[in-house]
Amino acid sequence: MNAVTPPMSLEELWGVLAAHQLWLNNEKGGRRADLSRLKLDGVSLRGINLSRAKLVGAKMTNCDLAGAQLEGADLYGCDLTGSNLKATNCLKADLRGAQLKGSDFTEAELSGADLRNGALLLDGGAQDGNAPSGVGEGPRLHRANLEGARLSGATIRNADLSGASMRYAKLDSADLTGTQMKDVDLTGADLSRCDLSGARLDRATVAGAKLDGAVLKGTNLIGVDLSSLALCNADVTESVRVDDSPEGLERLKAMIADHVHWVDSGGVDGTRVEFTRADLSGLDLSGSRLVGAVFKEARLRGTNLKGASLNLASFTGCDLTGADLTEAELRGTRLDQCNLESVRFCGADFGVETVRMSATKSADHATLIQACQVAKANFTGAKAQGLIAREMEFNKALVDAAFLDAVKAGQSAG
Repeated sequence: MNAVTPPMSLEELWGVLAAHQLWLNNEKGGRRADLSRLKLDGVSLRGINLSRAKLVGAKMTNCDLAGAQLEGADLYGCDLTGSNLKATNCLKADLRGAQLKGSDFTEAELSGADLRNGALLLDGGAQDGNAPSGVGEGPRLHRANLEGARLSGATIRNADLSGASMRYAKLDSADLTGTQMKDVDLTGADLSRCDLSGARLDRATVAGAKLDGAVLKGTNLIGVDLSSLALCNADVTESVRVDDSPEGLERLKAMIADHVHWVDSGGVDGTRVEFTRADLSGLDLSGSRLVGAVFKEARLRGTNLKGASLNLASFTGCDLTGADLTEAELRGTRLDQCNLESVRFCGADFGVETVRMSATKSADHATLIQACQVAKANFTGAKAQGLIAREMEFNKALVDAAFLDAVKAGQSAG
């Protein structure tokens, strides 16, 4: 444990805290604690009562404040990087501009807390532009009570807010990119112009909430009843509805296993998998055996299909934006009218698939890419001997000479 930096020693700190308790109890000799710009690292302050204390600009990194009383405390610009604040009482605390990277507010009381952005000014009016040194993850606010909290314009990226109560919270213009908000209660909350790109809102309660102008690119809205919103002019076309619950993933795993059984038995047993209009965005299907699978109008935005066996599969009208098909087997696959923007096909095999019909007969199936968008797609190192490309422009994709030669040969043969 590092000692408190001068001019305050640990003994002086405990003295200030003792006087603060007297002040809270309106007893003689009491004085409100002013610990502004205090520097602590790795100190245990479990259960301490700092209600209404001044901690403006304090650096309390990696500290243990579990169960502490911080009700009404002034924590403006406070650095709480990596600190444990489980079950703390931060009711109506001022946390504007606080640094919360890697901090843990699990089951904390943050009702009415102010977490809007703030700018701590140092002596002379200079602004502190140094980034905090702690871990690079967002705060953990799992099951925290943020009812009525003020988070307008706040930046809380990659945080864990799953199961939290955020009823009537002010989140307008907040940046919640990549945040986990599964099962969150957002009843009456204001999320206008909020950036929820890549966030998980699975099964969130949004009755009476406002989502006007919110950014929902890649946001998972499965189980969310948008009809219960008070206002929603947000564009949901790039949102997703993926069931990545343990139960949902088990069902998907069972479907793929049944499909593999169908493939191995030559269609005698098992069931061919069909993902018609299914949303598999962001799921990890790397290495999966999906030979002959049907993907019709399916969404696979950012899906990991690295090394997957997709020979003879059919992709019609699918959205694979940003998917990873590095070194995937795509022999005899049909990609028709698909969005393949930014897809990684590095080292993928687009060759011809030979299917043996009997002991003496076999049939060749060439891979077909037709009328697909391929801007920023990466085909470097892909094997494309026999590939047929129709109504295609590869000038905006990343390709090598060997791939282009194969495409031209396929066009000539077609």
